[in-house]
Amino acid sequence: MPINADFFYQKAEEDFLNAKTTEDKIEKLQKMISASPKHKGSENLRAELNKRLVKLKRESEKEKAKKKGKSVGVKKEGDAQVTLFGFPQSGKSTLLSKLTNAKPRISEIPYTTNQPEIGTLDLEGLKVQVVDLPARIDDKEVLGIARASDFIVVVVTSLDQLITLNNFFKKENMMTGKTFILNKIDSISQEELKKFEKLPVIKVSSKTGQGLDILKQKIFESIQLIRVYTKEPGKKPSERPMIVRKDSTIKKMAEKIRKDYSERFLKAKIWGNSAKFNGQIVGISHILKDKDIVELYLKW
Repeated sequence: MPINADFFYQKAEEDFLNAKTTEDKIEKLQKMISASPKHKGSENLRAELNKRLVKLKRESEKEKAKKKGKSVGVKKEGDAQVTLFGFPQSGKSTLLSKLTNAKPRISEIPYTTNQPEIGTLDLEGLKVQVVDLPARIDDKEVLGIARASDFIVVVVTSLDQLITLNNFFKKENMMTGKTFILNKIDSISQEELKKFEKLPVIKVSSKTGQGLDILKQKIFESIQLIRVYTKEPGKKPSERPMIVRKDSTIKKMAEKIRKDYSERFLKAKIWGNSAKFNGQIVGISHILKDKDIVELYLKW
């Protein structure tokens, strides 16, 4: 029993010792950590309790996987999938909560994210599924999800982490597009920040929101999709955009609406970034750009 431990800690310790299941032990141990003394002399105690908690969570995850026979795979949803990849305590969960509608559990305790956490990032009608992966970089299933995603956001808080993960991706022959972000710029040292001055890294703070707009723009540019609005003659453009690949033609867009539209195509009017002037009449091979408005004219 630690020095200066009060009644609440003693009771939490007793409950932990009497716990039977792994899940119950995790719950009781978390209460022990919360109730543990906060003075300098108890630092070693809290460190040992946290190590024990990490071990129990790993055991719990293995038990669940064995019992259910399920992997940590994630079904792709939305227009694209982006994964958050990094070490424990890199701020991925907070980043997920700031980018999307997700409300993941956020804790200072390592390995809080035991299963992928999922949220949706809305880029003006373009829905991106964002997956916060468990911080186990050598896990084959975790790596498999990242490899299958459309883009990877690699979250680091130091140059050492960046070098380690960059070498890891090279070793794994990871071909998926990715960008490195330096997170927690509101709290890391100026000395560490200077190491990143000439590196192509996006600097963000998932806590304050600094740099998130730049990150969102990077994600949009990297997934190679554009938003196109359809319009009927004499009516307003659609509220929700159609999502097509970058550099798609009118033909690709028309066939996505209905397969026979390309055969019935007569002409199209264009407003937006690909038009020389608003209402320009174009052919079926015209290449679209983001946020174009298209009015199709069909035969019969």
